Amino acid sequence: MSTAVLFTSSVRGRATCALIRTGDAADAPPLHPAEEELKYAMAPGRWGDFTAGRLAAAQALSAIGASGPVLRKGRSPMFPPGVKGAISHSAGHVGASLVSRCREVVSVGVDVERTDRLSREAERIVCTPWERAWVAGAGRPQSRLSVLFSVKEAVYKAISALRPDRRPTFHDAEVRFGRTDLRVSLVPGLLPYGFRLTGEVRLVKDSYAVASVLVLAPGARLH
Repeated sequence: MSTAVLFTSSVRGRATCALIRTGDAADAPPLHPAEEELKYAMAPGRWGDFTAGRLAAAQALSAIGASGPVLRKGRSPMFPPGVKGAISHSAGHVGASLVSRCREVVSVGVDVERTDRLSREAERIVCTPWERAWVAGAGRPQSRLSVLFSVKEAVYKAISALRPDRRPTFHDAEVRFGRTDLRVSLVPGLLPYGFRLTGEVRLVKDSYAVASVLVLAPGARLH
C-alpha cells in the first residue's frame, strides 16, 4: 500500500488538519533526518505509527507555510516555534495532525479512531447519561460511540496542552453536535475563565473518525 493523503482541510478557519495513511514503514517517504533519528530510537513495532503521524504533521505544516522537524518534549510532539500542534494515529498506519499559527488559538487537540474499534461495554466509561441515549438512538451505535470517544480524546489533549497540571476524565465533558460544530460542556474550572472550545469531526469512508479541537483565548469569536 502506498502512502496517501486522505485529506487536508481547514478547521474553523483557524487551523489545518491532515490525515495520512501509509503502507509499510520501510516504503514510506523519508522523514526529516532529526525525525528519522527519533524513529530509530524506538522499537520497530512503533515505526509505522510514528511515520504516519510525522508525515501527517509535515502535510499540515506545509499547508500553513511552515516546516518541521517535529521533535519530542517528553512524550509529546514538539512543533516549530509559533505553531500549536498535535498528532494522533490509529490502526492501519493512519496518522492525523492538527496545526495552527492563529494567535487566538492557545492549544489544539486531535484524535483519529476506527469507527468499529470500541465495544458497547465502553459506553459506561466514555459516556454521560445523555450521550448514552444519543449513542443508543443511532443506526450504528458503535460508530457514534467511536465519534464521542475521539472528540473527548481531542478535548483532553487540547486541555492538557494548556494545563499540564489537570488530567480530565471522560465524564468531565459532555459533547453535543451542531450542524457544523461541536458543543462541549465542561465541568467548572477545567478551562481558565474566558477560554472556550470549538472544533469539528470528519468521518472518512465510514472507517475513521477524526476529531479536531481548538482552545480559543478570551475574546475570540466562535465561527
